[in-house]
Amino acid sequence: MDERVLNLYEYLTEKKCKDIALYETLTDGEKQYIFILSNASVASNKKFAQSFMEDMQLEVYPEGYHKGEWIVFDFNDIIIHSFIPPIREKYSLDKLYHSKKVTLNKQNKK
Repeated sequence: MDERVLNLYEYLTEKKCKDIALYETLTDGEKQYIFILSNASVASNKKFAQSFMEDMQLEVYPEGYHKGEWIVFDFNDIIIHSFIPPIREKYSLDKLYHSKKVTLNKQNKK
């Protein structure tokens, strides 16, 4: 597994993101990792996004930041979808990608 993905998973866990799910897909023959996670409210979702932007030294606000219900960071091979719970449930991306879910365990983290 890509070390950047493992580091990002640990980062998201440290930031207290909830229900973090990781999916691995192929897009045009290239691996793409998709994180789907939740934050409790619009305010906490925007706070997470702001913190992520500062930590990763990003200067451009991600898609959805201003509304704050569904914020998307797209790095081509890694995508982060940060939702508030009702919007995550409404759009059901977890169901869309369910067959591509990656389970992280001690082997992945070596």
